[in-house]
Amino acid sequence: MTSLLRRASICAGIAVSGLPALSRAQDTITAVPERMPVLRRAPLPVAAAPIVQQSPNGLYKLSITDTGIELLGPKGGVRITDAGIEIGVPSTTRVTIRANSMEVRSGQDVRLESGSNMEVRAGSTLNLRGSAGAHIRGDGGASLVGPTVKLGCPSGKPVARAGDQVNTTVSPGVILQGSPTVQVC
Repeated sequence: MTSLLRRASICAGIAVSGLPALSRAQDTITAVPERMPVLRRAPLPVAAAPIVQQSPNGLYKLSITDTGIELLGPKGGVRITDAGIEIGVPSTTRVTIRANSMEVRSGQDVRLESGSNMEVRAGSTLNLRGSAGAHIRGDGGASLVGPTVKLGCPSGKPVARAGDQVNTTVSPGVILQGSPTVQVC
């Protein structure tokens, strides 16, 4: 529609100006599409060399690359990559974290695993709690040791030990003596 209006206005302008009319060859309009500029992406820069800093004695190294960061020493290291954060390398003999207060949180699972023994200590109270339940299992046995062991609630009645007297004339039976250190609800 635009080309027809353009042609009509050109013809009207020629007629008004007194110029001779266009010949059949001259009045043929060929629509040529506008030329769109070709957008080209700038070439990507050549991959930069990794940034590596090394201590004067050569024992410690910091390396920054496109795939992560690595901090290495003679007895351990830290790696940060897309896969996560790794503290320690196979030759690491010991990792110590010291703080006045520490909190470890995970949106999913946490797993502590030792190839040999594991010890968890608290300077005062140690609380182990599971919202859906808690399981303590020892394939070779399990021991609960303490001056007082309370099972099921903060207060309870002494449990019967082998040899303790139990009054069985009433229902339920009543432990007459029981353990001074183990209580149950």
